[in-house]
This record gives sequence, C-alpha cells and structure tokens, in this order.
Amino acid sequence: MMYFECLANELLLDIFQYIDAIHLFHAFHGLNNRFDKLLFTKFKIYNLDFRSISKYNFENFCQQYLPSIINQIISLHLSDNEETPNLSKIFLSYNLTINQFINLKSLSLYNIETFDIFNQLIIQCNHLLYLTHLNMIKCCFNYRDNEIQSLMNNIWNLPKLTHCIIDQITSRKIRLTNINIISSSIKYLTLGKITCDFKDLTYLCKYTTYLKKISINLIYGFPNQQLQYPIISIISLKILYHGCIDMLINLFQNLPNLIYLTLETFDIYCNGYDWEKILINYLLKIKNFHLKMNLNFPNNDNINKQANDLLDTFRTDFWLIEHQWYVRCDWDPFNIFSYGILYTLPYTFDDCFYFDAVSSKSTCPINKDYWSYDRVLILSHKNPENDLSKDLTLFSARFLKIRHLKISFPFDEKFWSCIPLLNQLISINITFLSTDYAYSQLQNLLNRTLNLYSLKLSNTKNLSMKFFNIISPSIRRLNLITKSKSCSRYFDTDECSLLIHSSLILQCEVLLICFKNRSNIIEFINAIPNLRTLICHCKDDEYNVWNSSSTNDELIEWLQKRLPSTYSISRDEKRSYLIRLWIYQK
Repeated sequence: MMYFECLANELLLDIFQYIDAIHLFHAFHGLNNRFDKLLFTKFKIYNLDFRSISKYNFENFCQQYLPSIINQIISLHLSDNEETPNLSKIFLSYNLTINQFINLKSLSLYNIETFDIFNQLIIQCNHLLYLTHLNMIKCCFNYRDNEIQSLMNNIWNLPKLTHCIIDQITSRKIRLTNINIISSSIKYLTLGKITCDFKDLTYLCKYTTYLKKISINLIYGFPNQQLQYPIISIISLKILYHGCIDMLINLFQNLPNLIYLTLETFDIYCNGYDWEKILINYLLKIKNFHLKMNLNFPNNDNINKQANDLLDTFRTDFWLIEHQWYVRCDWDPFNIFSYGILYTLPYTFDDCFYFDAVSSKSTCPINKDYWSYDRVLILSHKNPENDLSKDLTLFSARFLKIRHLKISFPFDEKFWSCIPLLNQLISINITFLSTDYAYSQLQNLLNRTLNLYSLKLSNTKNLSMKFFNIISPSIRRLNLITKSKSCSRYFDTDECSLLIHSSLILQCEVLLICFKNRSNIIEFINAIPNLRTLICHCKDDEYNVWNSSSTNDELIEWLQKRLPSTYSISRDEKRSYLIRLWIYQK
C-alpha cells in the first residue's frame, strides 16, 4: 500500500496546483517538516479564494499564513456576498492592499456594495506589473457621475490588463462615453447586464484599440448613433440585442473581420432567407454562427403552420449543404402571446427556459440529433398552469450538466427524462405548492443530487413546517428570505424550537431566515454547530433607514452586547432591514 506522503515532491507539487491555498494549508500545514517546507519554500503558485470561508478561518489565514506566501499568489477572489459579508472592509482593516500581491495575475471582486472600497481596490491594481485578468461581478453600488468616470478610467489605465469582465457593477446605467483613457492592452471584454447603445459602443472601441473579443448587451439607439467607421480589430462578438434589424445590419457592416458570432435577439422576426442574405452580404468571414431568436409569431392563428413555414426558410442549400447549420424552433401552442424560440444547433447558450407544453421541430435530417444540451448551466422550468392531467408534448432535450435549477413544484413527471443526471447541480431555486405530491417530488429530486449546496425558496409565506422534514445531506446553504418581505414567512419561538432539530437546519453553514423574535438569533447561533453566516430579518426590529443613524442602531447594539466582539454584525447596504452576521466559527 502506498501512502500519500510517499509520493515524490514533484508529484505533490503538481497536485497542489489544483487545490486552493486555504484548503492546502488547512490540510497539510503542521503535519510534518516536509509538508511545511513544500508549502512555504517549494510551491511557487497559489490561488486564493475567499468566497466561502468562516470569519475565523479568514482572520487566521490572513494573519498566520498570508504574509509568508503573498508573493506567490497569482489569483485572488474577494466577495462581500451573503457568504462573507463585509469581507472587503475587514480585508483592508488588516492593512492589506492589492498592490502587496506583486505577482498577482487575476483579481475577482464580487458583490462589493460600497463605491469607496471598490474604487480603492481598483486603484491599488495600478502598481501590479502582471495583472492580466480583472473580473467585477454584481458589485451594485451607488455613485456620483464623476466617480464612475474616474473608476472606468482607472480600469482602462491598468497597463497589462488583457481580460476584463464587468458584470452588473452599479445600480445605474454606466455611461461608457465617459471613458477617456485609451487601453492598448484589453483584448477580451465582457459587459454583463450593462446595457449600451451604438454611441457607447463607438466610444468603447475608440478607447479600446486592440479589442478582439467582446460580449455585450446592446439596445437600440437612435439612427444618428450608427457606427460611422469600421472596427477592424474585433473577430469575436457575443451580443444580446434589443432593437431593429437595420441597426444590427449597420453593426455587421462595420465588423469586416468578424469570424465568431453568438447572437441572441429580441423584437426581431427574421426568417432563414433574411439571415442568409445578411450572412452573405455583411459577414463574409464568419466561420462560427450561433443564433437564438426570441420571437412572437405575427398572429395567433395556426401557430404550428407559422412555425413550420419559418423552418422551411432555413432549408436552403446555404443552410443544409454549404454550412450544415441546422436550427430548431420551440413554441408553446397554448401561449396567448404566440411566443417561440428559434436557435441554431447545437444549443450553445448557458441558460435555457423550459416549459412543459412545448412543440419542437428542427431542420436536422435525423430528428434524434442535437438533443443533448450540454452547454446549459442554468435551467429554468415552469409548468404554466400546473395542470398535470393535460396531455403535453414531450420535449426530448437532455440537460446533463446543469449547475443551477429554477423549478416549480409540482411538475409533470415527463420532465424527469430531461434531467437524467444531476451530479453537477449545486443550487436550486424552487416555487412550492404545499401538497403531498410536491413534497414527494422534491425529496425525489434531492435524492438524485450529490453536490447540491444551496436551496432557495421564492415564496415562503405559506410554507408548511412539513418542509423541514425533507432530507439532503449535501445542502449547506438555505435561503428562506424572499425578495419581498410580504412573501416571507416569519417563524415564532415555538417554531424555531422545532427548526433547530431539523437536519436541514442543523447542517447549514449559511442560513437566511426571518424571525418574529430577535432572541431566536442567539438560539440559532448556539444550536447550529457549523453556522458561519446568518442573514435575518426580525419582526421586532424598528430600524428605519430614513430616521435611523448608522451609529445608533438599536438591534445591532443589542446583538453586540450578547455576541462575541469577534463577530461581524452589519446591515445589508441595499436591504437595510436585513442583519448580516459573519460568525467567528472555528
């Protein structure tokens, strides 16, 4: 039998490359002198991810290990989300700055909700000589107009930055026309959930001169905003487009070197003949073309015939022989809005909306081809009427690699054939009707998951206590707080006494819940052994954002008197009625 420590140093170092720094030190530090020497002197590359960590482990790592390996860290993830509230502020309070990570190549910031902290972190990046990747995800903060201009210029001024993702970073529309610093390094740019028009795009390309690949959400502007000159550097475009076809054609006319195009459209109804002309006349160098067209059929009469007629326009030699580009059309024959989706095959988008009552046809010569939707990571399912007796058309797609599922219970049993494997599912968001059948289906689904981490309910107001009898050993995050307080269920003291004996609650590391009484906060912290983050709303909290002072918060003061000073206790920046406790849990 060979033991792990018998492996050669070279092999151990190869294995270490696949393990995050926090887990490496937790697993191997202090075992023996050999492992310590490997960690501190031999291993040269660390990836540091603080997105899911207890406050104790965060503080311990920053103070005990980080100073010794800071020069070897090449990627860093910082997040202020519900898992690690206030982390960025605490990180800076340790006198840590981003520019101390002198060999950092990649920085990812998530859910930073304070502009001053966010901008401070970006400014510190200016001194990094090797930073090539910058990801900013869901950092929704408020700002003054001149501040966002300064922020965008600071990003564009990073000397080595080649890959940049800006995904939903403010609560307002970003004016890309405010950029006035030319970046000669950015080549790959993603603007997620940030709408821009043709004027924004013109400025963006003017100040990003070597841009090769861009992913954007482009909305229709005014005719005088059309692109006035070709953008020759772009070879790859992924675009979510709202607008008319004429403006889109203008865009294509000015991308003479475009090779890869992934396009999702709204408000456009173009048939195969139209797309064929566009591709032949304006996209001469296209090699990869992926289309998803969200459409409304022209009238409500005989939708099946309209769908078949539309598919026939994609059966020319151009589509079937020259390029072998096949399309599929899905539509709901019961939908009063005559809604449908037409897309190229294989399906290449990472999200998909599935509804039970669906008809589906394609131009594939073999009907069984292209039913594996392996690119889909986010699947939303809904049975519009929850009428399980209706004879529905079976959609034959197979979703084998979904990671996030949004689903209504109960659902038609035929849906099981679409999700034969749930090994990669990590989160589920459910809308739930409290019936025995729904509970049975939910437990059946949970039994099929191996790595499910998070469960969220979209409406808990009428949630039965029976829900907490379900079993899923892998769940560590449970969210019982809905977007609207009126849709949330508030648990009283007697109910809380029952909840702390539920395996679903006891195994939680992250819990979001509403209480009627604040004393239950203390009860839950003491009862749940591995709880590291608690987000809650209390009915007896009288805090009002309009007449309360941040220095005089009655509930926070009440909690501070009863909990250790090592806990981080704060209010959510956006939903101030929520209390966030980052627990000092060993």
